Amino acid sequence: MQLTYAGPKPLISHSGIVFDRKKEDKYLYIPMTVSLLRALDHDYTSSQNYTYTPDRHHYSDEELLRIIASHCPTALTEAEEQQRKKAAMLDDELRRAESALQRSPEARSALRTNLMLMRDYRLQRTVNKSLYYSAVGALVTLAAAKRLRYIQTPFTPEYFHVFHTMEGIIRRRRLALNAQLDVYEEKGELMVRLALAGR
Repeated sequence: MQLTYAGPKPLISHSGIVFDRKKEDKYLYIPMTVSLLRALDHDYTSSQNYTYTPDRHHYSDEELLRIIASHCPTALTEAEEQQRKKAAMLDDELRRAESALQRSPEARSALRTNLMLMRDYRLQRTVNKSLYYSAVGALVTLAAAKRLRYIQTPFTPEYFHVFHTMEGIIRRRRLALNAQLDVYEEKGELMVRLALAGR
C-alpha cells in the first residue's frame, strides 16, 4: 500500500486513452487535509479564536500516509478493500472487452492493451481516493469532537475542495451539525469558511 500521485481520470477506448482534467486525482487534496488535521488537533478554550499559520513543510508520501493512519486507524484497511474491489471490477471490464464480439479482433486487442496499460494507474487513483475520504472523515470527526464553530482559510481550490467534501460527509453521516460553506472577501483577500453549528 502506497500513496503517490497518479493523475486525472483516464477515458479508455480501443482508439486510445485521453485524460479528463476535470476529474483530478484526490491525491492533490491530501496535503491540505493533513495540514488541517495537524492544525486542528489540539486542546481548545471555549469562546476563543485560534489562528494557525500553516508551515511550509512539504510532506513526503510516507509522512502523509502515516499521519492519515494515525488519525484514522481504519484508513489503510479501507483503502486495501477499495483496491481489491476495483481490481475485481477491472478484471471484469477486461473480460467483457475481450469477449465484445461487435468489435473487430484488432479493436479488442487494442482495448485490452489500453486497459492493461492503465490498470495500476486506476488502482492507485482508487487508493488515493479512499485515503482522501478517510482523512477528510477524520477531519470531520475532529471538528465535531472539538466543537469548532468554523474553519476559515485563505481561498485556494484545494481548501475549497476539502471543505466541500467535509460538508458532504457531515450531511451523509447525519451528524448533529449543520455545515455552511462560504467564499467571501475580507480585507482584499478571498477567504473560504466552513461554518459548523449544532442542530
